Amino acid sequence: MWFLAFTVSGKVLSEGKPVEGAVVFVKEVGIRSYTDKDGGFRLNLKGGEYTFVVQALGYKVERERIGIFSDTSINFNLKPLEYTITEIEVSPKTKSAFESAQPKFLEALPFVGDQDVGYFISIAPGVVPVYGLAYFSVRGSSPFENLITFDNIPLYNAFSYYGMYTPINLDIVGGVEFLRGGFTPEVGNLSGALINFKSAEGESLRYTARLSRTNAGFSAVGKNWTFSSRVGLFAPLKYWRRVGIRLGDISGKFNFGSTLRGLSISYIGNISDNVYLNDYRALYYRAEVLNGGFSVVGRYYLGKVFLKPKLVFSTSNFRSWDSSRKDPFKPEIQAKNVYSRFDEITLRNDLDFYFFSIGSEVRFYASRLNKDSLKREKDGYFFGNYVKYRFENRNILSEFGFRIDKFEGLMWRFSPSGFFKYYFNSSNALKVQGGIYRQFITSLYAFPPQYFFYTPVTRSEILSYQVIAGGERIFPWGIAEINFFEKYYPKFVYVDGNLEEKIGVMNSFGFDAWVRKESKVPVPLTADLSYTFMISRIRLSDNSEFLPTPWDVNHAINGTFSFHLMRDQYEVILGIAISYLVGRPYRGYLSHYRTPFYGEVYIQDTTNRLKLPPYSRFDLFMRAPIPIKLAGIRFDISFSVINLFPNKRITFDPTNPDADFANLTAAYPISSIVLRAVF
Repeated sequence: MWFLAFTVSGKVLSEGKPVEGAVVFVKEVGIRSYTDKDGGFRLNLKGGEYTFVVQALGYKVERERIGIFSDTSINFNLKPLEYTITEIEVSPKTKSAFESAQPKFLEALPFVGDQDVGYFISIAPGVVPVYGLAYFSVRGSSPFENLITFDNIPLYNAFSYYGMYTPINLDIVGGVEFLRGGFTPEVGNLSGALINFKSAEGESLRYTARLSRTNAGFSAVGKNWTFSSRVGLFAPLKYWRRVGIRLGDISGKFNFGSTLRGLSISYIGNISDNVYLNDYRALYYRAEVLNGGFSVVGRYYLGKVFLKPKLVFSTSNFRSWDSSRKDPFKPEIQAKNVYSRFDEITLRNDLDFYFFSIGSEVRFYASRLNKDSLKREKDGYFFGNYVKYRFENRNILSEFGFRIDKFEGLMWRFSPSGFFKYYFNSSNALKVQGGIYRQFITSLYAFPPQYFFYTPVTRSEILSYQVIAGGERIFPWGIAEINFFEKYYPKFVYVDGNLEEKIGVMNSFGFDAWVRKESKVPVPLTADLSYTFMISRIRLSDNSEFLPTPWDVNHAINGTFSFHLMRDQYEVILGIAISYLVGRPYRGYLSHYRTPFYGEVYIQDTTNRLKLPPYSRFDLFMRAPIPIKLAGIRFDISFSVINLFPNKRITFDPTNPDADFANLTAAYPISSIVLRAVF
């Protein structure tokens, strides 16, 4: 029985009431769980004695030593802080103060149409939005260097509603893990950022229904499964241009393993972007995205050795139809179809022994693209090994090691990396991290983002040297962090619109700063303020100079302020969000001339030499309960106003040379109302 894992479950309470979003951290093995709305949590541990550290915003940290020798139920009772937060514990496992977000924070952010977990990523320090909430640059990396996962299962086409949202409904998200680069050796074939959506779990079944002006949704969270669906409400409507729109997505996750000790099986599925546009003037567009996958994960203890074998399969499919009718009253249609598929199978085993970790993995890729008359089929494999040493004491946390990787058609690659953090005391710390990072998967990058097509490279690799150095300080009222970074890419590869691989050199550097204030008086307040300075330049093989990248936004300021007001048993949430972005570079027109047969001919610049105007925004959010009790159903209503002080976001319109510029957002406030029922 010594090699079996036992189930540890229970609740975190305070004065008899559940505490949502509390962290239950097991110090000896470095794993954690987050409590749901009922205060419940669940862990799997080998038999032995462990130190449990429980903490939550506004409560004193609770520590308790407990022996686990069978399935165990534990309840923790937290004591609230009387005035302000006087103790904020940064776990020794934490490499950055800004690493994760819990549902209580995510639910207080403004929204357009419906709340989305992607908003948390878009306002994070070091992040520059490129398009919508699903595509962004992190510290100068390109958008297709990021990897989005759902319970560690990759989602390569992680967008919904034409890129405006992420495909995972907020109601089934239990937390977000956000690593902004500078990985330690266990992370391979990735050079940008890693975002992992954690599925919500509950000891009891919970249903949530949403209704807004733009869409309706339903979600359910069980002990081992989640399900969510959304459908747009545009379809029955016809605007003055007689354009019909239909949107929808379905996603879910199932986990099996409660009866199989040490083994868990998970399956996720996502169908999103069932977008349908129909214009009587001869336009027709439809797009569908299908993401799916499963994982089989084992956790076995062999004495002092911890084995974690894993099998992961992921598939991402995209299909669109773009048609033009010669005559709206005739059936002839000239269709332009796009179909892409990217499959990934990963076999991996990790071994932890005292302070050492050793791992090996093999990945198989298959990609297919059919875009108009262009076709690309490419299969490949990736074989990687890593060794990592971990050392920590009262003042030092360090992880360093190396990887040895092999990709089809390339020689073996050696990639060292590491992390070092020094705690001067319980409030101040300095850190440095970085290494050599390689990525063998790239993407066809075009605008709009439905043409993101992932494929193994054939000619080279994405190679980057990264250094990140900074510090953090914990105050009685919150925490502050600053990081300086530089990313140099001697080899940067992407696929252009003609399916040709472009190789160049890219360099990005700058710094980001982040401050969080947390207080209980005079009102419960959580305030986040971040600033990012960044310069990103690229030189392709056909250029002789470094030019701005499409995501070269030099200055970005984001701030969120949320107030949680309690009266009787009801909670009212007020949120404010501010943002300021310097305009992105764009490719303008160099000149134009008139011909007798083709009329005006415009010559577009091939470089991003021009800058769009800056953009600022002020958003408001409010959620209030509806004091109606109906068969145990709790109702609340959310109201959000985006762009309260009307400010146009300008973008370059390459399809209309006469206009040059177009408004990406309306020059007036956009309001959204959501009615929610939880039962």
